[in-house]
This record gives sequence, C-alpha cells and structure tokens, in this order.
Amino acid sequence: MASQLSAGFGSSRSRSKGISSPAKLVCYHNEFAPLRTVRYDGPTKGKRFYGCSYWCEQKTCGFFKWADEVDDVRDLQQIVIEKEETISELEHQVDMLKQEQELMRDKVKKLKAKKEKLFEEVEEMGIATTETMFELKENNSEKRLMLTLVFSWAFFTLVLMLK
Repeated sequence: MASQLSAGFGSSRSRSKGISSPAKLVCYHNEFAPLRTVRYDGPTKGKRFYGCSYWCEQKTCGFFKWADEVDDVRDLQQIVIEKEETISELEHQVDMLKQEQELMRDKVKKLKAKKEKLFEEVEEMGIATTETMFELKENNSEKRLMLTLVFSWAFFTLVLMLK
C-alpha cells in the first residue's frame, strides 16, 4: 500500500485546468494509476479518483483510491520507514558478508601456510629419495664387485685344480 505513492505531478488534463495533484499513485503492479474524474450522473459525479490504468498488465488489478482520501504525508512517511528498514537490512547483510569475508581470508592464509609446509616436506622427501637412490647404486656396485671377486677366486681355484 505504501509503495503506491510516487513523486510527480498530476496529469496534463488536470494541469490544463489549473488543478494539480501532489503525487501520482501506482497500482499493485507498479503501473501508474492516473487521476480521473467520475463522469456519470450520480452522487459522486465530478469526484476525483486514482484508478488502475487500462494498460496495466493485470486486468483484474482493481486498484482504486479516492483522491481526497490520499494522505500524501502519511504515505510518504510509510515509504521512508520501509526504505530505512530495507537499508538497515542491507547494512546488516553487508556486515555479515564482511565477517564471512574475513573468515575466508583467514582460511586462505591457513591453507597457504599449509601448502608451503607441504611443499617443503615434499622437497625434503625428494632430496632424501635421491640420496637413497645414490646409496642403493653405490651398494649395488659394491655387491657386484664382491660377487665378481668371489667368482674370480672360485674360477682361479677351479683352474688350479684342473691343472
């Protein structure tokens, strides 16, 4: 209901007659509800009203308000209150998002530190693995030499026995 008021001036017809409306109203679907005048004969003939315009998307909108019942100040105050509530809610959301952002930054810092630590451990393991491979190669060549020496002595002994 409070969102039905919009700042502006009356229709061009009302301005040409010297009557201006302090505001334009919008219907339930945010379409302007122009200021109109009752034209048929009866007790309300000549009375002004805001009614949903014929171009409103919803044919069953049914927005209607007598012009003399429109309390612009009260409606504007209600709009201001609603806007302030919206601003307050948005500020609260911003604060919550900032807190969440700080938590995420802390998590990122912790993960980066963990990554660096793991990277250092992987480097140390690589160095240790390389050293182990060199030791295995050295031990492997010593074993071959020993086996070669043992076989050569066995071959030498066999040759001496056969002679």
